[in-house]
Order: sequence, then C-alpha cells, then structure tokens
Amino acid sequence: MSFKKLIPLWIYLLFLLVPIYWLVNMSFKTNTEILGGLTLFPQDFTLANYKVIFTDESWYSGYINSLYYVCLNMVISLSVALPAAYAFSRYRFLGDKHLFFWLLTNRMAPP
Repeated sequence: MSFKKLIPLWIYLLFLLVPIYWLVNMSFKTNTEILGGLTLFPQDFTLANYKVIFTDESWYSGYINSLYYVCLNMVISLSVALPAAYAFSRYRFLGDKHLFFWLLTNRMAPP
C-alpha cells in the first residue's frame, strides 16, 4: 500500500491509542500535577497511585465483587451454552437453522 493510503489508518490508530496513553500517563502523575496544567509527560514520576490501589483495603471489595460477578456469569453462560451447542450440533428440529442464525447474529451485534 502507498503511504497516502496509510495516512487515514494511522490517524485512526492514533485516535484509538490517545485515551490509553492518557490513562497510563495520568496514573504516573501526582494528584497536584493531575489537577494542574496540561502536560504530555509526568514531571514528577510517581508510583504512589498504584501503591494506594494495591494496599488500600477499601479497593478490595470492588475486586471481590467483580470476581464474584465474573465467575457467576461464566457458570450461568456455560450451563446454558453447552447444552444448546450440543443440541444444535446433534439434533435436527423445526426452525433450527433460523434459530441458529438468530443466535449468531445476536452475538455479532455490539452490546
């Protein structure tokens, strides 16, 4: 591909990566620097924000709740999806192609 055709791709990639860079950049700044002026790089590089997240006990309840939700969702999804997948692969029934198509297109749509 020519360079001119790649320019929109690079602009789109930059558009996608700027928020990720901004989050990582802010995580290494002090609180006063975050609330201060606009800087592209941290002037006072610090890991204090990570120390707070990993040592403060008030953050643990969020981690535990997220882990509980993920595990429960996984169990429910597998208990429904495995028998359904087995039924679609082994048995032929009225409307199976239509239902299978509907399930696949439903999963392709964004949430």
